[in-house]
Amino acid sequence: MLKKSSLVSLKKVCLISLALLIGAAFIPGMAITPAHAAKKAETLKSIAAPVDINSATQKELEGIKGVGPATAKKIVAGRPYKSVDDLSKAGLNAKSIEAIKPFVTVGKFPVVPVTAAATKATAPVSAAATKATADESKVTKNVQGKTKSTKAAAVKLAPGTKININTADQATIEKLPEIGPVKAKAIIDGRPYNSVEDIMKIKGIKGKTFDAIKDYIVVK
Repeated sequence: MLKKSSLVSLKKVCLISLALLIGAAFIPGMAITPAHAAKKAETLKSIAAPVDINSATQKELEGIKGVGPATAKKIVAGRPYKSVDDLSKAGLNAKSIEAIKPFVTVGKFPVVPVTAAATKATAPVSAAATKATADESKVTKNVQGKTKSTKAAAVKLAPGTKININTADQATIEKLPEIGPVKAKAIIDGRPYNSVEDIMKIKGIKGKTFDAIKDYIVVK
């Protein structure tokens, strides 16, 4: 009878020991549950669809493994990017760029459409610029015209100066009153002349023009 009681007691002790061992096995597992959860979150990040660094929100960028709020903000500020390596201009070093390459992609940077208000605001500026250009052109022409007139008035032959219209070069002939480059060339093309009056056969060299130059020209 005593032997049977001892066996029952031993069995109870074994059952209690087994229960304690099972409990001890579960307790460490419960202690590392947060670590397992963090690891699971990192794993989910790594298998998520690639994030477009040109269009993703800051929050979406923060979901990339190894990217925190500060880095995500820099990435947004540094847009647009032509390649992942361009993230260097956002302050990321080569190691960080290589680490996030598997989780990102580079899409076309969204272009902000021009609004009607912006177009309207630009129109007056363009009109003003066009008017300013036209006014500047007009002033330039006036200045050039005045310069030409002043130059013509300044070129005066001394009294008694004679120019041989059969031998003088074009620059010399242009010094005659009322004679410009076109008429000077026509005079040269019309050579030879047998008399001073022969020059009047040139178109435009008659009347007032001839009277202005006749005292300065000779034919030899």
